[in-house]
Amino acid sequence: MENTRVTKKDRIIKLYDRGLDVESIAEALATSPSYVANTLIRSGRSVEYEDLYTSTSGRAYSPEARRLAGILKFKDVAAAKESVRRLQDAFLEFGREGNKSGRHRAQMLALIGKNRAEGLGKTEEASIFRDWLIHTLTQESAEERERAA
Repeated sequence: MENTRVTKKDRIIKLYDRGLDVESIAEALATSPSYVANTLIRSGRSVEYEDLYTSTSGRAYSPEARRLAGILKFKDVAAAKESVRRLQDAFLEFGREGNKSGRHRAQMLALIGKNRAEGLGKTEEASIFRDWLIHTLTQESAEERERAA
């Protein structure tokens, strides 16, 4: 008889498929709701749960979200800089298209990156996201003042 190991991830998926919500599963398995939600998102399930540490890559419903999926990285300074470069590319692309929602999503993703990096004590990585966000917001304000004049 073959002995198959049931992992915590398997148990999370099974409980979710039975109708339990993220918080209930987290409590039952003595784990964090973020871990439960990210496990479900990675398994392709649509989850109605979001917090600072929940992966955004699994919620690629809109074209903007699909364009930005997987961009957020802050393992080290180089990864954060590459994320910001990719955010900038998307931000400019959305601008050329006149897609304000896409530009806003890119900025929100930078804020999430800043907050997550800070939460992990990665202050230099957080500052990379913060600086880019400040730059784009300042640039937008200047463009709005110009249009109003």
